[in-house]
Amino acid sequence: MLLSLLSSELLKIRKTKVWLLLFVSPILAGVIGFTGSLPMEEGMNGWVLLFMVMVPVHSLLLLPLMVSVFSGFICRYEHQNGGWRRLFSMPITRQKVYAAKFLMVLGLVALNQMMFSGVFVLVGSIKEIGETIPLELVLKCMAGGLISTLPLIAVTLWLAMIWSSFAAPFTVNVILTLPNMLVANSETFGPIYPWVQPFMMMMPKGGVFSVPIESLTIAIGAGFIIFYTAGSINIQKRTV
Repeated sequence: MLLSLLSSELLKIRKTKVWLLLFVSPILAGVIGFTGSLPMEEGMNGWVLLFMVMVPVHSLLLLPLMVSVFSGFICRYEHQNGGWRRLFSMPITRQKVYAAKFLMVLGLVALNQMMFSGVFVLVGSIKEIGETIPLELVLKCMAGGLISTLPLIAVTLWLAMIWSSFAAPFTVNVILTLPNMLVANSETFGPIYPWVQPFMMMMPKGGVFSVPIESLTIAIGAGFIIFYTAGSINIQKRTV
């Protein structure tokens, strides 16, 4: 049943403009990486330096915002012409509906991460970086960035289900994302603020992937459980 719901969600967004939005963040990060000069750090791989230039553009502001846009698109169809009523009248549990929508947004974020990786390799090749690509580092940071969006997907999907306005959850996410530039440098709030975690999880630290345990347990783990549970309870009690 879950696979059928995923297929249905895919059909709903197949002809929307959400696919074009997948390119926005990777292309902007690629432009910055291509036109910007790499920081000079002795003994550090050139690919890592390029990664450090491109990641902030992608993960600090654009990726958290894209999550809310994806969530809005996934719920947009149901907010039109009584879509929720028709969906809930089907012989399927609401929990599976919520899970299917969550997995669809997660899949879109995963595609966005893959495109960022592709643009990263393309820019590095054009700039003729001679060293070997640190694949392990890149893969860990890409996976970490995806994992870090779990609480953001949960909360934006929850808001997108509550509000029929496409702009409302996006506006809330903008307000919560803007402090990232300050929070990222805070040893107190950085490890526990969910919206800055994509940056913290993707930014290489001394050439290796590492984040404070608070980021994994509080901001990501606890944040995901709380927001996903809240959204799940909301859709269960929703009246149509």
